[in-house]
Amino acid sequence: MQKFPEKEKSSLQDPDVFMALDDLELVAKGVVEGALSGLHRSKFIGFSNEFDSHRDYQLGDDLKHLNWNLWGKTDKLFIKQYESDTNLSLYIFLDQSGSMLTNNGKGSKWAYAARAVASLCYLAMKNRDATGVYLLENSIKNFIPPAVKMGHFYDVVSLLQKSNVKGSFEITETIESIVPLCNRRGIVVLFSDLFDNEEELLKKMEYFKMSGHEVIIFQILDPLELDLPEKGEYEFVDLETGKTIKADVEDLRETYKNTVNKWREGLKKRCKNMGIDWVPMTTDTPLKDVIIEYLLKRIIHY
Repeated sequence: MQKFPEKEKSSLQDPDVFMALDDLELVAKGVVEGALSGLHRSKFIGFSNEFDSHRDYQLGDDLKHLNWNLWGKTDKLFIKQYESDTNLSLYIFLDQSGSMLTNNGKGSKWAYAARAVASLCYLAMKNRDATGVYLLENSIKNFIPPAVKMGHFYDVVSLLQKSNVKGSFEITETIESIVPLCNRRGIVVLFSDLFDNEEELLKKMEYFKMSGHEVIIFQILDPLELDLPEKGEYEFVDLETGKTIKADVEDLRETYKNTVNKWREGLKKRCKNMGIDWVPMTTDTPLKDVIIEYLLKRIIHY
């Protein structure tokens, strides 16, 4: 097992550190501990180890279990739910299409997403939440169904390490085949660049929302997919089809940036209308932000 060099212990929230490590178990533990440590210091939600989740206050609830700090921030009453009171199902979908191999930094979009998936699974293990992981390929053949058992986290890590990312296919069809496997209400999380049949994909994710699940879409992009370099001639390669295009980016940069921003704003609006949480990220976003976004959703899940 790899160990963090002494000089890196103070920078565990730096994505460069975690992207340089191949040990997904070590990455997951470091990311989760960094996120929880940040929440302990935060005044936002008053996170504490003594409880796992919250639910709305109901008439007759014992007032000693109210989270007064959260009430002060939200002006709403929430009851703390302790470990014995919660058993959440978490369903994680990971895009395996070739575009996820885009890498213009410390690692590919897929490598970033895989570390995020491992981190969420480790957090779920600590909370005793049943977690399932589904690799979105041209068929649903590589997955681990939700479970709470010894060794489940390590099964997930093994699945991620053996995965094969390549090709072009419609992940919407694969998601549709997963629907019957997500029969217990919980949280559905998708990691993808959303370079797919966007409208159909969002409709599939909306179905989970209408079925009673909470839905979070983490859109992972490479930094250069958001903003092209200022100048120079570059060769653009479609990692799913192999096609290449050469272009001078100086002539394209502004139009490209406006087009991407318009696309993302459209995604944001459509997801909001569907009641889906859309979380934009790039491979240089601190991985702890994934954990924090998930925890905020989990806190109000009930």
